[in-house]
Amino acid sequence: MTAMVAEADDDALMRRLDRLLAAAQRIDRGDRRMILALQGDLNTLRTTLQQRRDALAQKLNIAGARSKAATAYSRIASLGRHATAAAPHPSITE
Repeated sequence: MTAMVAEADDDALMRRLDRLLAAAQRIDRGDRRMILALQGDLNTLRTTLQQRRDALAQKLNIAGARSKAATAYSRIASLGRHATAAAPHPSITE
């Protein structure tokens, strides 16, 4: 998923939340049908947001693991360069 698509999805979710909040402010206490519909919409939005959160957490975990792997690789590579530079080179006559 590209960043632009993710950002558009986030904007759509926020607009949906704004619409649901506006609808909640207009509901009369006695309008049970409207309250139940709003409750269903809010539960659906909540589930969508939880899935989005879980996907982002997974991406962050993967990025963190990759960063740690790259750091470890660079440390090992730099140790290898220092070890070969410090070791005496055998001469041709030996």
